Amino acid sequence: MPKSLLDELIAEHEAKGEARGKAEGKAKGKAEGEAKGKAEGTAKTIIRILSIRLETPSKPLQKKIQSIKNIAKLEELVDFALTCVSLDEFATALK
Repeated sequence: MPKSLLDELIAEHEAKGEARGKAEGKAKGKAEGEAKGKAEGTAKTIIRILSIRLETPSKPLQKKIQSIKNIAKLEELVDFALTCVSLDEFATALK
């Protein structure tokens, strides 16, 4: 039985919706991946700064730094890592 015009329009609409959904999902995944990568890189930078300026942070402190996903907060912590006088002082900024 041949497809009716209505069936063809429905199929076309569904195909467009599926394509749009895939594109939106891909864009969202890319943005999330980029944000995750930036957060991970910034956390590594903080740990490196602290290691060079003061001493290598303990594993628990490193994990706490790495658990932060807010880019603005991490960028503030980069600045603080450059000016704090001890790891204890830095650790208080994480609370």
